[in-house]
Amino acid sequence: MQIAPQQLVSQLQRGLQALYVVAGEEPLLIQESLDAIRTTARALGYDEREVHDVDRGFDWSQLLEAVSSGSLFSSKRIVELRLPGGSPGDEGGKLLRRIAESPPPDVLLLLSAGPLDARQRKSTWYTALESAGAAVYCWGVRTEQFGAWIEQRLRQAGLSADAQTQRLLAERTEGNLLACAQDIEKLKLLCPDRRVSVEALGLAVADSARFDAFDVFDKILVGDAEGSVRGLSRLRDEGVALPEIIGAFAYNLRSWALAAEYYADSGNVQSACNSAKIWRNRQGPMSAALTRVRLGAVRGWFAQLSRIDLGSKTGAAEAAWDELLSWALLASGAAPARLLPRRS
Repeated sequence: MQIAPQQLVSQLQRGLQALYVVAGEEPLLIQESLDAIRTTARALGYDEREVHDVDRGFDWSQLLEAVSSGSLFSSKRIVELRLPGGSPGDEGGKLLRRIAESPPPDVLLLLSAGPLDARQRKSTWYTALESAGAAVYCWGVRTEQFGAWIEQRLRQAGLSADAQTQRLLAERTEGNLLACAQDIEKLKLLCPDRRVSVEALGLAVADSARFDAFDVFDKILVGDAEGSVRGLSRLRDEGVALPEIIGAFAYNLRSWALAAEYYADSGNVQSACNSAKIWRNRQGPMSAALTRVRLGAVRGWFAQLSRIDLGSKTGAAEAAWDELLSWALLASGAAPARLLPRRS
């Protein structure tokens, strides 16, 4: 069957199919559809996940073995097949049709791809998987639909905004769904009263050349100590309020800790990032952080940020700034004394 991305969650509540094809023009919708399917599968006991990336020399017997053999660790498994080229070729197409004819029990086959043209969507392997399970094709959101998409996304985030603010958000993000979704996540931090103003939007949707707290945190993740201190110092000079930066850091630190927990269990960076729902364009920095810092250290940093936040709100802002700079160096893996900037 064919399922639109916006219908997927309700369909999953009615039952999980044995096979899914998720493809399309819009990376954000693809990622969120895959996440929704994985989340439902895990809740139903699919505890093991195996990923295969199809490249030029891919051995299709690996896929056959993956869906045919059992597991010592889990009775239910997710087998993912990533198809960046959009076509499995003759050998792969035959195998996919064979799997679709008799889906293996206790295995969820999840195939993902990018854009597929009309010919590919009518191919025998695609239609076989669609008939035996479900196909979710994620079309791009057209310009005339973007305003309604933003309104729906704000509502899902528990936020409200007037028409002027929504138009400004649409203009600033220029139809880029991923950038828009990230900015709405920032607005959740900046708008505790859940109402988005033009002023809050101006702070959240910064020019791409400008350092913001999320950019700085990415530098911390990859261990760029000098870059993180330079970014923090710039935010300080621009007059950005310290509690706003700490709030963004705490939000990102929670994601880091969650991903670190998954990584400690699985030892697989990609799986940990996907399980923690890390945005695809931030998985690179997060992957670097997971292999660089142990879970215990990440958990311990919450108390430090809380103490810095308290100091910023009790008349010790200057000391709190210095502590935050030192914390950024610590989390980046550098020696604090060496790189702290001097202030005149």
